[in-house]
Amino acid sequence: MSVAFDSDVTLTCEIAFDSNPLDSSQTFTDVSAFLRSFKISRGRASNLTEFQPGTAVVELDNSDNRFSPNQTTHFFDSSTNRTKVQPLKRLRIKAAYSGTTYTLFTGFVESFPVNYPLAGQDSVVKIKVIDAFKLFHNATLDSVGWKLGTSLLGQTTRLAFGQTQELSSVRVTNILNSFGYTNQAISTGTLQVQTQSTTDTLLAALQAVERAENGTFFIAANGNATFRDRNFRLTNTTTPDATFGQGGSDLPYSDIVSSYDDTKIINTVLFTRTGGSQQTAVSDDSVQRFGTHTLKRTGLLNIQDSDVSSIANQKVVENDIPQTSVASLTFRPQVDTSLWAKALGLDIGAFVKTNVLTPSGTTESYDLFIENISHNVDSRTKTWTWKIGLSPAETGAWILGVSKLGIDTNISYT
Repeated sequence: MSVAFDSDVTLTCEIAFDSNPLDSSQTFTDVSAFLRSFKISRGRASNLTEFQPGTAVVELDNSDNRFSPNQTTHFFDSSTNRTKVQPLKRLRIKAAYSGTTYTLFTGFVESFPVNYPLAGQDSVVKIKVIDAFKLFHNATLDSVGWKLGTSLLGQTTRLAFGQTQELSSVRVTNILNSFGYTNQAISTGTLQVQTQSTTDTLLAALQAVERAENGTFFIAANGNATFRDRNFRLTNTTTPDATFGQGGSDLPYSDIVSSYDDTKIINTVLFTRTGGSQQTAVSDDSVQRFGTHTLKRTGLLNIQDSDVSSIANQKVVENDIPQTSVASLTFRPQVDTSLWAKALGLDIGAFVKTNVLTPSGTTESYDLFIENISHNVDSRTKTWTWKIGLSPAETGAWILGVSKLGIDTNISYT
């Protein structure tokens, strides 16, 4: 059963000891009564980097030895004489507030390391957990599905995964389905992709489709493999999911870090698809002001050079001019309970606004997307730190008329 973190929030930690990693229906065992602390880290460093596997470290009380892999009393299958305390069991962490239950993390156990602090007077297990990126990295396309063809020698061979021409979102769905991962949230893609090498890992293949679409692919807090097309963010900047600040009805942060530097500049893009010619996009104004900042990619899965040119131009338009922005915000929701719903409910890609009150008394407002999320929670000391990493919600691509690249622009990329 859930345990109270404080008078407002209850916590639930569950492990699917009786299920295999890819079972469509998971049977979870509630281990909340043993929960001492957890740390969660998910997302990517910025909008210019790839998503990394989400991780968690969950500390459980092991004073009765129940989470030790070599015990035979708890979580043990006597019919097979095997422990159920095994790697890759699914684990999830949930929190409930004001009648709503939120999932904070879903992943797979990497290890059950047992520690004996206080000179052996205590026993804890600090479970290391990682999201589904781990599973996708461990398997290759030729282990889950392939397209049959005929070699020059007349023998049937494994050639490539997928159809010769396939919508990016269809490819992502097919890869996940072939692997048996049914937890999905896939938005319809905008670009077509070609076949992929069967020697690629699933993760490499999925991220290659992500790059071809210029979209995003990550594991959501609830475990859904989430794919979003390249226009998703452009069309989701109307109403912020939350507004943070230090006055009025704004939700208060405890710490803020701003950013304004050259590491976020891309003003020269050299993209080449497999079987195509190099497509170049350059912002002359940015190059003159800041020097050349090049992003080069080869082997893209796109089927047309015009699509490659389109995503190259998109990259430059979004990143050629550095912006003053907010890099991260830190919150302590147990201090101000108005934060709980957002601390528990916001996920990667959420559109938020931050109002910063300057020493001169003026307010600077920033439109932002959440790129990474961390929770550091200790149920014994009742401390909870929630931190979000942010990137600017680029609006330059929406300006009608002449773009920074000197070509007509529309409200979305074509």
